[in-house]
Formats: sequence, structure tokens, C-alpha cells
Amino acid sequence: MCGVRADDPQAEPLHIVDRTTGLFNDRFVRPVLEDELARAHRYQRNLGVLLVEANGSIPPEEALKAMAAALAGTVRDVDTPGVLGRTPPQLLAILPDTDVAGTAHAANRVLAAVNDALKPLGVQAAVGLVCIRPGQRVRAGGVIESASRSLRSGRPEMMGKPA
Repeated sequence: MCGVRADDPQAEPLHIVDRTTGLFNDRFVRPVLEDELARAHRYQRNLGVLLVEANGSIPPEEALKAMAAALAGTVRDVDTPGVLGRTPPQLLAILPDTDVAGTAHAANRVLAAVNDALKPLGVQAAVGLVCIRPGQRVRAGGVIESASRSLRSGRPEMMGKPA
């Protein structure tokens, strides 16, 4: 267990799941994004990333619960959903082997599901999407920045060299 003895009373568990939502937390989802970016680069595969953010003034915990349930029910089993931020409520979805058309389709499905879940709370969400094409190594921080730009502009972001 990574150099930690299970019987050590001082050992603390590594929490990877957000207790409010049941999704992976920020401490876990960022390294997963780095791993998926490396895998996509190595095997020359596309990678899609969605950033979902609630707009409005409601308690973040309520928004996160509603958003997480909708996101988890919408993405594929091979995708990795996680909590990126709490204020404003932000979720991230990592979509392996997904080209720009597939990422856009997933973004539309996720946005519709999340907005349906948020409707009773009187707020809406926006989604930013990034498609990473093979051929150029990119870092998780840059991908999250691109997703944030996409969320604000309403336009998808492309990273990597064109095919």
C-alpha cells in the first residue's frame, strides 16, 4: 500500500471520492486527466474533456448533488467524472477515445441532463468542451484552462495538431 502500513494508527486514508456527490474529487481527477493525456499522446488517440459549471446563486452543495447525479447518469462507463470546484460548482468529465463530434454530442447530452436536474433549483449550467487531438503533448492545467475559455465563449476548443 504505497509504503503505508495498514496497522499504523497514524495512517490516514487517501480520500478519492467527494462525499457530497459520490464522484471522484479534485485530488484524484486531476492526476487521472494527466494519465489520460499521456495515454492519448502515446497511443495517438483523441481525448475529450467537459467542464460543467452551474450559474446562479444557490448553495453549492445542492447544485453539486444535482449536477453530479445527472453527469454520472449520462457519461459512459469508460469516462471519468469528477468534482473540480465547489464555488462555483464545477464538474469535469474525461472522455477517452472521443473525437470532436463525440465530445460535442456528449456535451449536449450532459448539458441537457444537468439543466433538467438544476431546473427545480432555478439555475442553469454551462458546459465547456475541449478535444485533444493526437500528436502534441499537453498538460492537465492547460486543458482545464481551455475548457474554462470554452465555457465562457460557448465555442469548443481544440488542442493538438490537426489530422
